Amino acid sequence: MGQFDKTIIGKPEQWLIEAAADIGLDFSKLIHEMTNELISHSMKRHGDPKTHGTAAIVMTDFKRIPGIIKEPDYAIIGGIRKDTLLNAYAKSCDGATFLYFEEVLQGRKNKALRGKTLYRVNKPLTLAGFIKIVTMNKKTDISGAKKIATGGHPGG
Repeated sequence: MGQFDKTIIGKPEQWLIEAAADIGLDFSKLIHEMTNELISHSMKRHGDPKTHGTAAIVMTDFKRIPGIIKEPDYAIIGGIRKDTLLNAYAKSCDGATFLYFEEVLQGRKNKALRGKTLYRVNKPLTLAGFIKIVTMNKKTDISGAKKIATGGHPGG
């Protein structure tokens, strides 16, 4: 196993802190971060042009993450997958929609919103389409989650 590298993206936006508070979560002291594991996983699962064609993730797509989490078109805050609390974001750009998932770490040592995966679909999504993707295979429970459609401006 290689070295574990973390990159801090920044503090959560006020809209995210407020959305989390609406469902009883406190994100005010957390930070967004990404790791080399996020990049490795995303490239391995979603980066092969033979499998994903023009929807394959490329390295430059990771630079989109700060914009995706700052002003998503859609967000699901506080979903649960395999006992892990997670947030999902979608942002349309250049005819595609980028989907970014992060897990909420609230342990003694790790307190962060840590990136899990990034991928794209080559079409714009509605909120209903985004929810369908997030809950695909019935593995993610969003019954207690906050669902947001923002048009790219979550704060209003």
